[in-house]
Amino acid sequence: MKLDKKKILEEAEDYFGSKRYGDGTYDIAEDCVELGQVWLDTYRRDYGALMRRTPKEMRKELKSYIKSRLDYSKYNATFIPTFIWTWLAQIIISWIVKKIINNII
Repeated sequence: MKLDKKKILEEAEDYFGSKRYGDGTYDIAEDCVELGQVWLDTYRRDYGALMRRTPKEMRKELKSYIKSRLDYSKYNATFIPTFIWTWLAQIIISWIVKKIINNII
């Protein structure tokens, strides 16, 4: 199963691109989509196991997968305090995870 990366990233660009920190947020969105595809590929042998889960369970698992593999510090090239940047990254991750799960279902 392949994610529609182009569609998800176009929506991310529309949503985050006009914001003040557009470059960094879009870069995080790109990496989240890539990690989402890697996560989805872990179910390659048995998509039925994934599809038997509720959307809430899928969101929780995917969000945990992305958070554990994403390096937040490489995106913060501005002078934003770390706690604000982490909070912003969490919003982006949640938004992308929602889009990925909607794409799967």
